[in-house]
Amino acid sequence: MPRKARALLAYLAMEDGRPVLREAISDLLWTDRGAEQARHSLRQMLLVLRRELGGTVLRSDERSLSFVPGSVESDVGHLRRLAGSSERAALAEAAGYYAGPLLDGFPAVAADFDDWLSGAREQVDTATLDVLARLADCCVAAGDLHAAVPAVERMLAIDPLREDVHRRVMEAYWRVGRRSDAIQQYHACEAVLRRALDVAPSAETVALLRRIREEETPGVVAPAEPVRGTVFAQPAGGPPWIAVLPFRAIGPDPVPGYFAAGLVEDIVCMLATLREPVVVSSNSTLAYRDRVVDLRHVGRELGVRYVASGSVRKADTWLRISVELAETGNGAVLWAHSYDVRADLLFDAQDSIVAQIVSTWLPRLHEAEMRRIRAKRPEAMTAYDLVLQAREQIFRLERSSFERVGPLLERAIALDPHYATAHAMMADWLNLRIGQGWSLDATRDALTIDRSAQAAIDNDPLNARALAIHGHNRSYLYRDYETALQLFDQSLDAAPNDATGWMWSASTYAYVGDGRDAVRRAERALLLSPRDPFLFRFYASLCLAHYTNGTYEESVHWGERTMQEAPNYTSNLRFTAASLVELGRLPEARILMRQVNEIQPEYVASALIQRHPYRDLGRRQRIVDALVQAGLPE
Repeated sequence: MPRKARALLAYLAMEDGRPVLREAISDLLWTDRGAEQARHSLRQMLLVLRRELGGTVLRSDERSLSFVPGSVESDVGHLRRLAGSSERAALAEAAGYYAGPLLDGFPAVAADFDDWLSGAREQVDTATLDVLARLADCCVAAGDLHAAVPAVERMLAIDPLREDVHRRVMEAYWRVGRRSDAIQQYHACEAVLRRALDVAPSAETVALLRRIREEETPGVVAPAEPVRGTVFAQPAGGPPWIAVLPFRAIGPDPVPGYFAAGLVEDIVCMLATLREPVVVSSNSTLAYRDRVVDLRHVGRELGVRYVASGSVRKADTWLRISVELAETGNGAVLWAHSYDVRADLLFDAQDSIVAQIVSTWLPRLHEAEMRRIRAKRPEAMTAYDLVLQAREQIFRLERSSFERVGPLLERAIALDPHYATAHAMMADWLNLRIGQGWSLDATRDALTIDRSAQAAIDNDPLNARALAIHGHNRSYLYRDYETALQLFDQSLDAAPNDATGWMWSASTYAYVGDGRDAVRRAERALLLSPRDPFLFRFYASLCLAHYTNGTYEESVHWGERTMQEAPNYTSNLRFTAASLVELGRLPEARILMRQVNEIQPEYVASALIQRHPYRDLGRRQRIVDALVQAGLPE
C-alpha cells in the first residue's frame, strides 16, 4: 500500500470517526501541488483504498471522508477511551496500549503531514504521561508502592527532559527504600538538563534530593500531583516540613492576585535552597487559596509541622504585607509581623522582604524544634535531633558544653552517614575548636574538617553551607584563596540568600585584603539573618572586615557587640584589641588581650605570624605588632 494511503488511514484513525474535509486532506498530503492536481491525486488514492479494504470501511461524500463507525479500532482510540477513568485497572489497560511514539519510523510524506504527525505524537505522549501519572498515584494511594515504580519509569522513557518526571522517579525509588537509586536519578536528571537545555535542576528538585539524603526513613511522601483526599505524613525523625499557604489579597481596594502569588513563590523558592526545613511545593497548597483554614487540618492533610500564611492589603499608594508562622499541632503562633512598602516599589523591595521573612522564621523554627526534642527520651533521638542539640551547644561557646558537641555529631553521622548537615556541622565545630585554641591536635582536626566538608558536599552537591564552610577552611587553614573563592561562588549560586555563605565569604575577602567588599558581604549577611542563632559570628565578621578596611571605630563597635553575644570568642577579641591599638586606646586593648591569654595561654606572636590567614605578610606583621603592644606574648 502506498505510504500516502497509509498516512491517510492514520490521519482518519486519529480523527476517531469524525468526518474530515477532502480539501484538508488534499492540502495535508499534497502540499506542493495545485488544488486541482491534489484533488485528483486524492480520488486516485481512494480507488486504491476501496480495492484494498472493500466498501465497508471508508465513508465518503463530495465534501468529506471518515471511517464507517465501528469498522476500525486503534490503540490510540482505546487509550483515549480508557484515559478518563479513575480506576487503577482501566488506567493500567490504557497504558498498555502505548507501544512507543505514534507511527514510529514512518517515512516522510509531505511537510504539512509531517508537522501534523509531530503534533499528534506529542498529544499521544502527553495523554499517556497523564495516564501513567494517575496510575502511579493510584498505586501509592493503595499502598502498593512497588507497583508505582514501573509506571514512573515508563514516564521517564517517554519524556526524559521532563524534570517533574525525574522527580517522580526519585520519589518512587525513595518510597521503596532505593535511596541510592533515587540519588543516582538526580544526577541523571542534572546531566540531561545541562546537556540538552543548559540549565541546572530547579530548587524543587534540589529540595527533594535533600529530603532523600537527609531524612531517616523513606516514608510515603506526596506525589507530584496528590490524589484528592489523600492525607500524607511527614517522615518521622527528619527535619521539619513547612507549608506556605497562598497569601490573601484583602481590603476594599484589593491588589492583583499575582502580587500575593509572587511573594509566596519567592518564599518557597528561598526555603527550597536551604537545608532545613523541607518546604512543600506551592502547587500542593493552591487548594487553600481564598479559604479560611484550620491549621490542624492543614497539618494533617499536608503532613507538616509548621504553616506560614499571610495577606496583602492596599491603602492608597501603600501595601501592607502581614505574615504569620504557626505550629499545626496546637495552632500556636510563633511569629507575626507586618511590612509596609509603597506599591510602586514592591518589586524592588520584594527580594529584601522575602529574605527578612525567611531569615526570621528559621530561628523561630529551631526554637520550636528544640522544645519538641527536649521531651524525647535519649534512645529515641534521631540524627536530626542530635544535630539540633549540637547546634545549641555550639553557640554557647562555653568549653564544657562545647566539647559535648563532637560525640553528638558522631552519633548523628553513625545513625545516618548520608546526612549532609551533620557532616557540615562537624566541619564547622572543628573549625571553631581550632580557632578557640581548644583543639588537642589541630593538624588532625584540620584534616577531619576537610573530610567532613567533602562528605557533606558528596552527599549533597548543592549544600550551600557545606560549600561555604569548606571555602572558609581552605582560606583560613591553608591560605588556598582561589579554591575558597570558587567554593563561595558555588555556595551563593546554590543559595543566593543564605546568610552563612555571605558571612564566611566576607572573612576570606578580608584575608585577601579587600576590606571594602568584606564589609559589603558581612553587612549583607547581617541583613539576611538579623536574629541568627550564631549572631556573634556575623558581628565578628564585620569587626574583621572593618579592621581590614581601616575603619577602626566601626571595627571596635562590632567587636563590642560580638562580646555581648559571645564574650569568649577569641578571634573577635584579637581583632577588637588590634583596632583599639590602632585608635590609641591601649589600656582597653590590654584588658582584652589578658582575656585571650587566659583562654589560649599557648597563643604567641611567633606562631601567629606564621598561622594568620592574611595573605599579605605586611598585614600579618601589622596585626602581630599591635597585639604584642596589647600584651600578646612573643
